[in-house]
Amino acid sequence: MISNRFFYIRRQFNYIIFITERDTVAKVIFTVGYEIPESHRAQYLELVRHLKPHLNTNGNSYSVCELENKRNHFHEVYTYPSKEAFEAADDAENAQAESIIEQIYDLAKDRKVSYTTAIEIV
Repeated sequence: MISNRFFYIRRQFNYIIFITERDTVAKVIFTVGYEIPESHRAQYLELVRHLKPHLNTNGNSYSVCELENKRNHFHEVYTYPSKEAFEAADDAENAQAESIIEQIYDLAKDRKVSYTTAIEIV
């Protein structure tokens, strides 16, 4: 049986994520979605190419997907092997990665960025 109880509130980029503590080790999938104007597409793709090596470390996985049938609508997908790895991710990012992330979010149309967090249950 997996028990859930309130564990941690994390604040970053003006959002709050509620994470529950579980009796089993569960992966965490964190996604960031946004639309990039066509005029900035090439610059955006270059930035994510530079960012990927900084975030694919210590068992963490980072990828970027474009929504099917919605050109220039992207989702960054971060996969962490555990909630501890997820919680430690901000501390592990270096200044160069943080700078690239800021540049990417500045390109987002109307600076609208959405976030989701999913915890593996099975």
